[in-house]
Amino acid sequence: ALSEAESEFINIQVTTLCQMLDEWQIKHQHDLPANVWDYLKQERFFALDLPIEYGGHGFSAFAHAQIITTIATCSTTAAVTVMVPNSLGPAELILHYGTDEQKQYYLPRLASGDEIPCFALTGDTVGSDAAGMHDRGIVCEQVVDGKRELGIRLTWSKRYITLAPVATLIGLAFKLYDPDKLLGDTKDIGITLALIPANLPGVETGQRHDPLGVPFLNGPTKGRDVFIPISAVIGGIEGVGRGWRMLMACLAEGRGISLPGLANA
Repeated sequence: ALSEAESEFINIQVTTLCQMLDEWQIKHQHDLPANVWDYLKQERFFALDLPIEYGGHGFSAFAHAQIITTIATCSTTAAVTVMVPNSLGPAELILHYGTDEQKQYYLPRLASGDEIPCFALTGDTVGSDAAGMHDRGIVCEQVVDGKRELGIRLTWSKRYITLAPVATLIGLAFKLYDPDKLLGDTKDIGITLALIPANLPGVETGQRHDPLGVPFLNGPTKGRDVFIPISAVIGGIEGVGRGWRMLMACLAEGRGISLPGLANA
């Protein structure tokens, strides 16, 4: 059953949102109106499941599904826009696997909409087959502000990434290699997830796809020789090579709650 707070949110905030949505207008503008974006951020629609301590609502999976279903009865575009930050995130990944610093910095900003997230898994030629991805990171050292810093140099090419055209924070899945054994004896470390600010040099975003003629924001993201510190890995240095486990655990949020909620509508 819905809690009192969850019922109130559906009856007030979700109803208000639905009254603001005109799918005909959205389809022809190819985006949600600016006032809808503002309302989604103001009412923390991007943080349905996040704990209250980080600025989220702390809602249940049932409430999450009901909210997505209700929005989708009025606009698939709006439902997908709300759905994605509340599934793989990367807020969900940061909450379960991030360092304390990552949680304290990113989760309040994601909850308020100060950061718009996307998660980049789907590749050009392999789809969402994480094991087959060609995106790679090389452990290296680079001089940053006069100091030698341990980090990763990334090259990737992803497609069909929802919210990528407007995202400020990219959650990225890639295969990590350590040819110089800077982290230990293993050269092929495996699938790793990291947090990439979209304004870093070498990051390309902004282009759009047109999936099925439904105008939710969706597009490619690419990066060439993008350097990130090792602290940008979700979970920090302890998170390297743990991306497969993280993906398999957290993909369930979208696959098991958000998408079925959308389908119900």
